[in-house]
Amino acid sequence: MENQAVEQMLKTAKEFKCPAEQVNNFLTKGYVPFPWQFEFHGLCREADKENGPNDIGVGGARGPGKSHAVNAQIMIDDCQRVPGLKCLFLRQTGTSARESFEDLIDRLIKNKINFKFNRAENVLKFTNGSKVLIGGFKDEKDIDKYIGVEYDLMAIEEVNQLTESKVIKLKGSLRTSKSNWRPRMYVSFNPGGIGHQWVKKRYITERPKEVRFIPATYKDNPYLDSGYVDYLEGLTGDLGKAWREGEFDLFAGQYFEEWRTKIHVIKPFDIPSEWKRFIMGDYGYSAPAAVYWGAISPDEQLFIYRELWQTKLTYKKLMEEIITMTSPSEQIAYNVFDPAIWAKKGESSDELSGAEIMEQTYYNITKKRLYLIKGNNDRINGWNVMREYLKPYLGPDGKLTAKLQIFETCPKIIETLPSLIYDEHKLEDLNTDSDDHGADAIRYGLMTRPEPSQTKEQIREKFFKQKMKDKRNKENKFFKMTGY
Repeated sequence: MENQAVEQMLKTAKEFKCPAEQVNNFLTKGYVPFPWQFEFHGLCREADKENGPNDIGVGGARGPGKSHAVNAQIMIDDCQRVPGLKCLFLRQTGTSARESFEDLIDRLIKNKINFKFNRAENVLKFTNGSKVLIGGFKDEKDIDKYIGVEYDLMAIEEVNQLTESKVIKLKGSLRTSKSNWRPRMYVSFNPGGIGHQWVKKRYITERPKEVRFIPATYKDNPYLDSGYVDYLEGLTGDLGKAWREGEFDLFAGQYFEEWRTKIHVIKPFDIPSEWKRFIMGDYGYSAPAAVYWGAISPDEQLFIYRELWQTKLTYKKLMEEIITMTSPSEQIAYNVFDPAIWAKKGESSDELSGAEIMEQTYYNITKKRLYLIKGNNDRINGWNVMREYLKPYLGPDGKLTAKLQIFETCPKIIETLPSLIYDEHKLEDLNTDSDDHGADAIRYGLMTRPEPSQTKEQIREKFFKQKMKDKRNKENKFFKMTGY
């Protein structure tokens, strides 16, 4: 390297608080990090400190060298400086899984690292007693074999292909008995996948104090193959933007591609009393119960204006919560819920169904009958109807709008709806392993084909008739006063 390049590299390393011995370790092993990789490596050393991070994410887009950075941190730095370290390195498997493992071994050889590789067990063993178990997962079931085993460090590539609950279970195995080491996790990811929603929330939008995220794109990798660069830059539409820029609002596999936060999410307003209102819900106990209050405008726009999203609610408690959240002044035309709540445990069971419990609870509290409709569970047609409601169009004011509008006070549906992905085995449907409870609730509502109690034309006619009536009354009053 030229003196100027070396000077700039050392300046970058210092900026990101990479200690001299770490940098020296990398360089003597033939690894020269990019600037964004130095930031990652600096944070990995910050993880040694008591108040440092313990969950570090990298990437967000394709091509910046995510795998290389994570591999180098574990194999060249962590495992070399801490004897006896036990690491788990997980990556999603496929047809090229074996090739990717071979590439990793080749890089270690080129970096002159002393190790032994047990091919039968996929374990790398270093001379100081540190070891790395290289594991793969085709789907979530493959993760279970790693749960319950103690690891000092975990690294997961494409963590967006796992649900949050599965990763939380994995983290239960992240612990150590070493006084000179703090357990930590390194993850890399792209937009999309079954875990898109929680990954975006944890690493992009909310980012708790123990979490760090270093974004990077293909432009941050000057050595990326030119053919791959041409491929990425040639991709069009949402897929291209997601893969090139790591755009988490647009990603490959997004089920509702029509979604745009700026179009579908609005500030609350006072809903006119004459608008028809109804409640739609999807019941869950361990999974959340999702309930939404909707109002139909005269021009047939559906406004979702209230949200209930809660676990561990019995049918009785759920109905009590709905009653509490609904103002007495609200005229609810009907309630529609998932058909599963009408099921009983047996044909001859004397136990009440969930629907019957809700109806009974409602009557006991209000002394009124609950108008409860069994939801239509035609999923594919239901999703198509929802797409029609989500499809943007130009409103009378010349601005883009949609038939489905959601108050910003409904956070869970705003979070989950754009994160739903296609089912790989049934592409017409969405993947039910994701948080689809809110979407299901609204689908049941839309399948009732809600219509306003009065159309615009009817309101205009009513207004005109009232205006004419007021005019006649005014004239009659004038005639009586004047004697004409």
